[in-house]
Amino acid sequence: MKFHLLVYGMLLGCGVANGQLWNNYAGFGRFAIAVPDSTSRSPAALAAYIQNRYDAPKVQLQAIYGWVTDNIRYDDDSSYYFNRSVDHETKIAATLRRRKGVCENYAGLFADLASRIGLTSYVVYGYPAGVSTRGNTGHAWCAVYLDDAWWLFDPTWDAGQQGSFRYFMVHPATFIQTHIPFDPLWQLLEKPVSYGNTTTKNKTVFHYKDSVQAFLQMDSLQQYLAIEHRMKNAGANNEMFKLWQGYNRMNIAIIAGEQDMQLYNAAVDNLNTATDIFNSFVQYRNNGFLPQKQDAVIKTMLEPVSMLIAEANQKLDGIGLLVENFQYDTEGIRKQLLLLSKRSGEQKEFLKKYLAAGPTERAQLFYGETIK
Repeated sequence: MKFHLLVYGMLLGCGVANGQLWNNYAGFGRFAIAVPDSTSRSPAALAAYIQNRYDAPKVQLQAIYGWVTDNIRYDDDSSYYFNRSVDHETKIAATLRRRKGVCENYAGLFADLASRIGLTSYVVYGYPAGVSTRGNTGHAWCAVYLDDAWWLFDPTWDAGQQGSFRYFMVHPATFIQTHIPFDPLWQLLEKPVSYGNTTTKNKTVFHYKDSVQAFLQMDSLQQYLAIEHRMKNAGANNEMFKLWQGYNRMNIAIIAGEQDMQLYNAAVDNLNTATDIFNSFVQYRNNGFLPQKQDAVIKTMLEPVSMLIAEANQKLDGIGLLVENFQYDTEGIRKQLLLLSKRSGEQKEFLKKYLAAGPTERAQLFYGETIK
């Protein structure tokens, strides 16, 4: 299921100029590649073109990075807007069509193309080290797994620059000097830097590769919950960090709300189905069990009701576990389920007597009775 989540404007307001503050990386030679215009309008076609032209994954990645940094122009005309309804595919297509964007567009396009050539990639959100944490100076960059290691990339800060790439395939221990991720996991360090003091590292070894692999296999809700847990433990106390934490919690609420709605609707469906089965039985009983059916068939007519009631209650139990439920009348549904269970139990007692009785006694059981 796709959840259309709200993206804060702070993540779209990052500027290329920030990249000029740090020029201490060794860098890779700038890689320029010409791609037919028709091919570059589709991420699938663009990735396939580069993959067919170059053999080695690292060279393919350099070509992708070179194309993105040469052909996408930084333009903050889309910054500070609420991007609630646009999914990933639409964003990537729009970036290619407009040939411009902000850091999220650069990072999203580069990560998308990297994944299309078979590399695991992830868009990381955070902020530049050394800038004020009071304003909307958030940033986005990329992590890519290549040659049995995680590397970090910032196509935004290399876009439009001259000379070698300075933020291509940078080791995490170097990258942390300039880029602080909101989620500590994406420091990608065995001894993560403390958020209280970026010059101090934890003494405990963190097996981040295993943690990243497990994280990427989670669904969206599990990922946001894991991020919330790590951010709580990070101990950071600046406005940008808190803003991102609020964004993360909002995503939890959105997805939890979607799940609560699905659970509630499914519980109502269980109740309606169980009620239909019960009413069919009652109508059959009021007709004196005519047309006649075998006892084995009659015996099973009410069996699904208890199962459906149990399933409905289980679904109702799952509502409101992550965010408090103010929207769904679970108690009203539970009362209906309880009443149906009671009435179904009464009919089962009748059925038990009926099946144990002889022909004459069975006829008497129906005498003068009509169930409503």
